[in-house]
Amino acid sequence: MPVKAKYRFGKNAVVRIAPIPAGSIAADGTVSKPAPGDFEVLCLPNSVSIGLQNGSIDLENFCTGGKTIKVRDGTQNGTFEISESNWIEDDAALEILEDAVQSTAETGGWVYVEVLPLGIGSGKPSYDLIVDVMEWSMTIPSKGFITVQTQNISVLEGPLKGTQPV
Repeated sequence: MPVKAKYRFGKNAVVRIAPIPAGSIAADGTVSKPAPGDFEVLCLPNSVSIGLQNGSIDLENFCTGGKTIKVRDGTQNGTFEISESNWIEDDAALEILEDAVQSTAETGGWVYVEVLPLGIGSGKPSYDLIVDVMEWSMTIPSKGFITVQTQNISVLEGPLKGTQPV
């Protein structure tokens, strides 16, 4: 296969989100994945970013020659960012994000995110995240489209890599 054929465009990607109802959170804090029919496609942003960062501690001693080195501490921090989105009054996915940030319950802002970078299909990669929507804002210009920004999203779990079932 030519190298050029291995590059992928994001146009086939699908990002789906679903609210996490209080009853789907177990006593130990684990979350059940919502049913497929509970997910809504997040299609209005022009980009979504996910990532994972390993935690570390700084170590400086005689063995390192006085240099500061980073040593993994076994923690990982996920990242999830949504670009500015055009607002449409009846967009169900944006409503899930807005409802999440407006909830005053401890787990009310939790949302399940499913990122399918190559689109929907058996055996294709998927990344699941559980996030807490901490901040949401709307910009209403005198000229142009109304936009929504979801700037502060805390990743509680993930991204967990998997493959879509057959």
